[in-house]
Amino acid sequence: MQVDIDKIKAFLQTDRAILMGCIGIALIVWLFMKMSQTHETEIPLIVNFTAPDDKIFATRPDSIIKPKISGTGWALFRRYITAQRPVINVDDLSSLPTQTVSASELETLIQRQLPTQLRAGLRSYQFVNIQLDDKAQKRIPLVIRRKIRPAPQYQFVVPPRLEPDSVTIYGPKTLIDTTKSWTTELLEISDIKEDIKPRVTLNPHPNSEVSFDTTQIVCDIKVEQFTEKTLEVDIQIINAPDTLLLTIHPSKIKITCRVGLSNYDKVDKTQFAAVADFRKVNVNNSNYAPVKITRVPDFVKNTDVQPKDVEFIISR
Repeated sequence: MQVDIDKIKAFLQTDRAILMGCIGIALIVWLFMKMSQTHETEIPLIVNFTAPDDKIFATRPDSIIKPKISGTGWALFRRYITAQRPVINVDDLSSLPTQTVSASELETLIQRQLPTQLRAGLRSYQFVNIQLDDKAQKRIPLVIRRKIRPAPQYQFVVPPRLEPDSVTIYGPKTLIDTTKSWTTELLEISDIKEDIKPRVTLNPHPNSEVSFDTTQIVCDIKVEQFTEKTLEVDIQIINAPDTLLLTIHPSKIKITCRVGLSNYDKVDKTQFAAVADFRKVNVNNSNYAPVKITRVPDFVKNTDVQPKDVEFIISR
């Protein structure tokens, strides 16, 4: 150990040690001089704007401003290590529809929360524009965005529906008055074989001042298996000239439709109507008239008709 001390004493007497000591002293002096000088930095601050009780912001003003804070290096360093982030509250707005908060007003509010050694400046801000509106609300219908597919051999009992099918929207009056409906996020489900009630979220409004009484909606999806049913239905002649006696062949058509199992026994031929329409038929140049279905129960789908034309004979 004595040998090590002797080596240190010997080193301290060398030119290199003296040079390093001088550099260290110069560095300390330079640091104290720099920290004593005035510096400027940009610091983000939160600004809370409070609207009068009977008003709402048409568009929320920027909540972050970046003032230039100037002061000695020591003052800025103390603020940095204490992590001071003052929140600026602007709560003396009037009820005027349009108004401004000047940079000098913001500077005053910021300065009140800073140590006396620091100064705030907002040279890049001329003013903050404030637009107020009346508060409003109304009930609007919802529109579901969906890609919902039943499994093969299944179909919807009724179209998927939302519960509730409308919401109350709150916000600035000029915006609420022009909002007629609102959509959900995309609901995508496939291969459904049983009744389900998934939740779907409303699309967010781009204006942060707008809100809804609920954002989670239930989608009621009912499915069932289906089968086909074929019936024979009499064809009625319409729009034929009164001076002609027409006979059509065949006099019946076959209607094939898709129906859910729960409604299979409810379907009968009296719920359908078929006609041979002669409105656009030139009886002198043709012997065929088109057939169309004029009545179909609302719980059947994919109705197919055979034949699609009937032959007619004219008895004069």
